Amino acid sequence: RKIMEYEAVIGLEVHAQLLTRSKIFCGCSTAFGAPPNTHTCPVCLGMPGVLPVLNQQAVEFAIKMALATNCRINPRSIFARKNYFYPDLPKDYQISQYEEPLAESGWIIIDADEKKKRIGLTRIHMEEDAGKLVHSEEGVSFVDFNRCGVPLLSLIHI
Repeated sequence: RKIMEYEAVIGLEVHAQLLTRSKIFCGCSTAFGAPPNTHTCPVCLGMPGVLPVLNQQAVEFAIKMALATNCRINPRSIFARKNYFYPDLPKDYQISQYEEPLAESGWIIIDADEKKKRIGLTRIHMEEDAGKLVHSEEGVSFVDFNRCGVPLLSLIHI
């Protein structure tokens, strides 16, 4: 009987909010701490017939991160619908980049045990955040859609 060797590969996905004043596909505020469901509109709630418009500043911030992490910026990147049901996702899909991300093949240098270590970044892509579930002690759950559409960067190391 042949013994198979395995190598553990641990990936890491880190989401970072892009500090824009408005959401990734609409003009709603991204300010934190507002009363629930006050920073929403038909676009970020995914109402029929709406037309999302990409936030230019979010793209600029994402490109700056890609350059700062030595990534190759792809000449073409696309957004797609990632369909799944979750109570704080009003559209039942998330707009995200998957097949063609913004940037790939980057790296950063960190100090580890008094040595420099190079950490590779597989990809950086943009996506929108979901809402927020708030659970009470009485067993009731509430949904706050203020975060729906807040621009995120997803940094992936595999």
